[in-house]
Amino acid sequence: MAGQAGQFDKLAPLLKEHCIKCHGGAKQRGGLDLRSLKGLLEGGDSGPVFVPGHPEKSRLVTQLRPGADPHMPPKIQLGGTEISQFEEWVIHFRSPEETDNGPTPEKIAATLPPDLRPEQTIDFLLREWWDERNITPAPSIDDGAFLRRITLDLLGRIPTAEERARFLADTRPDRQSALVDDLLGRKAHARHFAEIFNAALLGRSGSKGKKRADREKHFLPYLRWVFETNRPWNKVGHDFIVARPERPEERGASWFLYEQDNDAGKMATTTATALFGTQLECAQCHDHPVAPEIEQKHYWGLVAFFDRTRNVHTGNGPGLGERAAGGYNKYANLEGESSESELVFLTGQTVVEPEGRQDKDDIKNYIVSPPGDWIDPPKPKKSGEKPVLTTKVDKAPLPRFSRRSELARLALDDNPAFSRALVNRLWSLLMGRGIVHPVDKMNSAHPPSHPRLLTWLARDFAENGFDVRRTCRAILNSRAYSLSTNHPADLPPGPESFARGIDKPLPAEPLYRSILVALGSEAREDGTVDRETTYRADFVKTYPDIFAETFSPSVQQAMFAANGKVVEKILNSSDLPLPVRLNEIGNNEVITEELFLAALGRLPDREERDHTVSYLEARADRRPSAIRQILWALFNSAEFRMNH
Repeated sequence: MAGQAGQFDKLAPLLKEHCIKCHGGAKQRGGLDLRSLKGLLEGGDSGPVFVPGHPEKSRLVTQLRPGADPHMPPKIQLGGTEISQFEEWVIHFRSPEETDNGPTPEKIAATLPPDLRPEQTIDFLLREWWDERNITPAPSIDDGAFLRRITLDLLGRIPTAEERARFLADTRPDRQSALVDDLLGRKAHARHFAEIFNAALLGRSGSKGKKRADREKHFLPYLRWVFETNRPWNKVGHDFIVARPERPEERGASWFLYEQDNDAGKMATTTATALFGTQLECAQCHDHPVAPEIEQKHYWGLVAFFDRTRNVHTGNGPGLGERAAGGYNKYANLEGESSESELVFLTGQTVVEPEGRQDKDDIKNYIVSPPGDWIDPPKPKKSGEKPVLTTKVDKAPLPRFSRRSELARLALDDNPAFSRALVNRLWSLLMGRGIVHPVDKMNSAHPPSHPRLLTWLARDFAENGFDVRRTCRAILNSRAYSLSTNHPADLPPGPESFARGIDKPLPAEPLYRSILVALGSEAREDGTVDRETTYRADFVKTYPDIFAETFSPSVQQAMFAANGKVVEKILNSSDLPLPVRLNEIGNNEVITEELFLAALGRLPDREERDHTVSYLEARADRRPSAIRQILWALFNSAEFRMNH
């Protein structure tokens, strides 16, 4: 990798695993901070820790060796391979004057061939990365596999038999790109992406009972409208943060902050994760332990932007009022040193209130006036109680100086992190893994696997109107999207290379919907499928993850799929079109082919055909039950459970 950051990336995993516990954000023994290249270059209280090109003169290396005194890490001995990595890093280290400063958009643009389409640029940047590492990508999948993969990704279900037959009969050379455009324009796609982003942005855990019903009433319709109209993502971010809808379709966006129940800390962490791909929780009490760019003041600064926000109930549904005064907090670090929060954004930019500190509320400071008790709160009935202020209003109170408006300006205007977070999330959704992985840990401790590609995607997204559909189209039309999950090499390249497809576990809704489609339920244009509401909650409870850091099925999930009552009830429904139709066919060979085509979108191989036909023949007197048992087995296969 080029540049200082690239050099540090090679050493960062070892430092994180063995060193940062004592030389990080919460602790910096000997004054040494090893979370960044800057800290490594500055050294500690005893001076520099390494001499470029000379590992034998570098404490960064010598104190790792057996018998060293002092010895690092204190209680374990690193292996020879790990010590060699430190030695190699010191030997080949280049000073900052000799290195570039990473892949800027301008530098990337200067190296690209002219007139590349977006999908061609993606493939060019990936090929460049593969060539540097002597990686050969996997072959491309065939049309049938492509149809299944993209239908699951964009519609949240497997293709129907009619869709499969129609696509495979298409002889146009651009049939795959035409399919991309067709699916991206469907209401079913908007519905599926609304489901995915509902869970990805606000999580599953807060969506229960009445809160879940309210979220589905307000937030889901807003998200469906966003993806149906391809609303620019910077406007979506504005809708979430500012939460002052100008037309009926925008009202549901207020739920993003409203669901946090007046908790400014939750508003801050939810916004940071959803819109910037950054987890801030561990900066509440101290600077981030492994990402030095995230400081405690950034956490409390983001909290301050929301600290005047109050939930209100308007004639048009949930809303967010904002006070004109108050919202000042003090926080302490681990050493007990106290600081007062300021309006500091994650970039370090600060906002100064135009009229100075405002502790006393005044009606003159509002554009939309609040209820009177917001200005003169009633005295509490009991000592220590906070007054309960009026929340039922005609319009959400709006101050002349709005902290949330200032936050939106800093967050959305010329902030590459906003674009990077969204394109990384889309890449993860469609490719199976983020360029930064996990998607909600975009910080220096989790560098991008392909920094040039991520930088280009983010700049292209911002320069073209924050167009979500355009970025999806570029990814889906790239050759990289169509690579097989099966790589011919004895040791296939890792998933972070994107030189092969990545198996993606189906989330709850697509898994349930695909079972129903396989069984013959109608898939409507609006994205709904017959019977899908009956057991949807059971699937969501069992399969809650959307962007799991690692795929590790639980015992509960295995039991639910293999012998759970829910799947059994679905299969035992008396009016399922596929089992009813197959039971009327007398030829077990035909039944076998129909079962595999319905569930897996392909014909059985010879061994599968022989076993299935034999099973049907042995249970000729119980054919309906045998057909259902075969379907149950197919639904439990990795081939059905994964998008591959």
